[in-house]
Parts: sequence; C-alpha cells; structure tokens
Amino acid sequence: MPDQLSLVSAVAAIQNSLPKCGQVRVVTIDGPAGSGKTTLATALARELQQASVIHLDELYEGWDKSLDPVLFERIQAWILKPLENGLPPKHLRYDWGKMAFTSWQEVAYSPVVIIEGVGSGHSSLRPYVSQAIWIEADEDLLLERVVTRDGESVRGEMLTWQAREKAYFELHAVKNCANLHCRGQ
Repeated sequence: MPDQLSLVSAVAAIQNSLPKCGQVRVVTIDGPAGSGKTTLATALARELQQASVIHLDELYEGWDKSLDPVLFERIQAWILKPLENGLPPKHLRYDWGKMAFTSWQEVAYSPVVIIEGVGSGHSSLRPYVSQAIWIEADEDLLLERVVTRDGESVRGEMLTWQAREKAYFELHAVKNCANLHCRGQ
C-alpha cells in the first residue's frame, strides 16, 4: 500500500483528469508482481467511490501467453471499445485452477475504471488512459510477497515471470510513461 500522501495525490490527479475513453477516465496501475497494484486499486476505488476495478490476472491466458499481443487485443475489444461507446465492459475470466477461460465477468460502467496488472501500461492502451500509475517496491521483497500470497508452488513460474515483465516494462517504457509514481510498502 502506498503512503497516504501518494493515495491522496493519485485521487486528486484522477479527479482532475479528463476522460479519454468516451466519458470514462481509465486509470492503469502497472508495476512488478508483488509491488501492490491490487492493494492500490482497491484503495483508489474506495476513495473515488464511483470506480470499477479490472484485474488483468483474470485476462491472462496462463503463464506463457500472459503478455502476448492477444492480451492487448482483448483489453481493447472487451474493455476499452465498450467504454468508448458508453457500454459496460465484460471479459472472459481465466480460471488458473482449470487453466482455461470459464466465465464472463461483467464490470459496472462507472466514471472511473481502474485496470490493474502487469500489461496495463502497454503502449497501445495509452490513448485511452487518463492516468497511468507506476508502483514499485524493493526488488528483494517482490518474489517473497507473491510466494507468501500464492504459495510456494509459484516460485519457479515467478522467476520466469520476473524476467518477462522486466522485458515488457523496458520495451514499452512503462515506468517512464506513467503520470504518477509510487512505492508499495
């Protein structure tokens, strides 16, 4: 969780931004796994009151295809295009236990839609984004936070994931292009 000053600054920046996706202000929160993206998204939604949250781990297609171009096509088709047209978004939800997409998840249409997860800062999404947030934490904490949250069985996958997310961050200049930067505690 970022400090209270970062949260207040982020809320003010979001409230003062213009909608770029129809009448909706899309907010993205990107950063390494374990940095606090979900926690920040939850806190922002609570403070903003009229905000919906979309978790990209529900749109990834397993570990190996998670940052493939099809993810960004899904985000455009399932989330951004409906919002741009004044419609509520919905997306297929990936079930990590079954290793398949299993159900549709409807998302409430609201003035602010927060998309959190690695991939939300992708360069193809930027024209729709009112505020892009980068969150990071000490590198030596990231892996252990994820293993504590998801179990020891993910450690091997996470080591591979960390290399993939780092390459993605660099390729798309995610940190440099973010409007706001904060640190997860």
